[in-house]
Order: sequence, then C-alpha cells, then structure tokens
Amino acid sequence: MKSKSEIRTVDTVSRDQQCSRHAMSVVVVDDPEVLEDYVQAWDELAEEAIEANPFYESWMLIPALRALATGKDVRVMLIMTVKRGQPILCGVFPVERKTRYKGLPVATFSLWQHIYCALCTPLIRIGCARECLDAFLDWLATECGGPLMEFNLVPGEGPFHELLTERLLERGNSSLVSESYERAVFRPGRTLDEYLHVAISSRHRRDMRRKLRRLSERGRIAFDELDIEADTERWIEEFLTLEASSWKGKEGSAFACSEANRNYFITIAKEAFARGRLMMSAMRLDGKPVAQKFSLLAGCASFAFKISYDESYAYFSPGMLLEVENIGSLHRRSDIEWMDSCATPIHFINRIWPDRRKIQTLLVSTGATSSRLTISFLPFLRTLNRALKAVTRGQSTQKENQL
Repeated sequence: MKSKSEIRTVDTVSRDQQCSRHAMSVVVVDDPEVLEDYVQAWDELAEEAIEANPFYESWMLIPALRALATGKDVRVMLIMTVKRGQPILCGVFPVERKTRYKGLPVATFSLWQHIYCALCTPLIRIGCARECLDAFLDWLATECGGPLMEFNLVPGEGPFHELLTERLLERGNSSLVSESYERAVFRPGRTLDEYLHVAISSRHRRDMRRKLRRLSERGRIAFDELDIEADTERWIEEFLTLEASSWKGKEGSAFACSEANRNYFITIAKEAFARGRLMMSAMRLDGKPVAQKFSLLAGCASFAFKISYDESYAYFSPGMLLEVENIGSLHRRSDIEWMDSCATPIHFINRIWPDRRKIQTLLVSTGATSSRLTISFLPFLRTLNRALKAVTRGQSTQKENQL
C-alpha cells in the first residue's frame, strides 16, 4: 500500500431520486491508521449489510492492508451520509488501481483481492443500498481516472448481484462477465443421515469408515472443537505448524512462511475469537492434531477460511474425515444457515457439499465513451493479445532451433 495518506471527500447525489433520502459523500482513505477512526461505524454497517463478507470487515481488512498491501495502489472508499445530524457509514469499497488489465494497457480499478481474500462483496447498508452503490459508481465516473471497474470475486446471484445488475442497467453502464464459476456451499438437510446419503455415495461412506478404523489402530482418535474456555493461542500455533508441514510450507504459501502473513493470521484469529466469530475444529490422534479447520462466522452464515492436515497420514484422508465431522456439527447448530466453502472448483470439498453458489467477475465501464468502447472491443483485444503472444513464442522457438 502506498505510504502517503489521502483523505478526500467527494459529494455526490443519487441518480435514483425516489430512493435518495440523504446526500452521499465518498471518503477516500489510503492509510490504515485513519481507518481505525471508523471501526465502530464499520462494525455497525457489517451487521446491517445486504450481504455478509467478513473479509471486508474492519477486523480483517485493516490488518490485511497493513500486512499485504505493500507496493500496491490500494484505497478504501467509504460511502457516508448524515442522518439527524449524525454521520452514517453506508458502504465500504476497498479498491486497487492497476495500470494494465490482463496484459492490456488499460487502466482498471478492481475490488481489492489479497491472497487470503475469498470474497470481494462490498459492504452496503440495507435501506440505502441503491443510493450507496450509485455514489460509488458516480465516483468512478468522475474521479477514478480509469476507464474500467472490475467487480471481481463477487456472487453471481443474491442481493448484491441483483442490486448491481439493476443499477448498471438503469444507468446504462456497459458490462461484461469475464469469469464465472461455481463453488461448494453447505446448506443443511432435513437430517444429517439424509444429507450424508445424498452427498456421499455408499461406497465412499464405507471407505471413510474403513479409513477411520485403520487410523484408530494407530492411537486414540478424538474430534475436538474450540470453545470459549479453550487455549486459543495453542490452537492457533497448532494450525500454523500443521499448515507449514504440508505442501503449502514446501511451496512457501503457508502463513508461517512469512512474518507478515503469520502476524496477519494470528491477528485476525485472535480478533475473531474475541468477537465470538471464530470456529475451529480438529481431528486428533493421541492428542496431536492430524487435521484442523478454521472458519469464520458472519450473522447466520459462515465461511470455511482454511483447512490443513498432516500429510504423513494422507492415506487415511484426515481432512475428509474432519469435514464429515464438521457436517455433523453444522447440522447440530441452529444459528448457521449456510457455509461458503471459499474453495476452488477442484477442492475435495466439492465431493461432499452438493450445493453450489455462483461466483463471478464483472467488468464494468465507468460511463465514459472510451470506457464503453473498451468493454465492446475487449474480447477482440484479448484474442489479438493471445495471438500476438503465440506468434512471439513461435518466433522465439524458431530462433532457438536455428542456433
């Protein structure tokens, strides 16, 4: 993140006059320290957002900005209004400005997606959602200095998707779905047995029972969940150690491989626990964790942030065994209506979570003529760019063969 601090207020009025009860202002902040002044209002907004996204809440986003935004042009757009003389935070849009888009020399803003961010849905307050999004789109049209806005890693269905689609259509902004995929989401069945019968084949269930029996021959198996009286620091260190011993540690992508990333994980885990938002479970062999799952709560939803397992026991599929136990735990909890896997389409969890949620990236014009033209010609430009790269690679190969 840039070291300089910038706070600018841009006044804007919603184009939807029927919804426009209060004037909106856009406060541009690029210093995490300044954001601390908005934490209380930010937390209140998160409780009243049209869609939950813990990755953009204050306790996750501010530590991410400090640890993971170095060298990036990131700023946070705070959409504000005043009601009865009191300032109200209506929206939080973390954005990053990039000078190129997928190899093309086109300046672009995108929702900020750091390496540990599994969802980029902005926080928008219920009751003034259209006004809030209009204020952000107005800022893009007049202030952003770039022709494109990328709403990346956002739901392709639900309240935010419907709001964005409606506002873009009414405003006449061109758009293009550049990426789309489905990822696993958990929704409980009427009973646990019914869910497992539908989600997991009988052959697969028998195989897991066999692996559990074989693993129990090596020691005492126990499934454990973090509770309010647990030693949180021990659980956190166990997870960091377990992840570092896996392929993630070998590839350098485990939290423990970087001091900044390690500190980020510890900070958000402790803060989540203090807020009653942390879910951790473990499968233990003689007291030692062989698999652990780290999830976050957000209202009636939850988000499966990370899972790790001891690869020396890979034959027994400890991650899968823990996940089946997790399914049982979720069926016993009436406060959780669904859980986002936050996983890629090839993750093993797709085999046992049958429900899906659509995730997409929507490229949007900021309103200028050049912006609309870029959207129109982008598919052609990307095809041309790939063709030119292929020609360049072919020429390089031909030269190498001639040497």
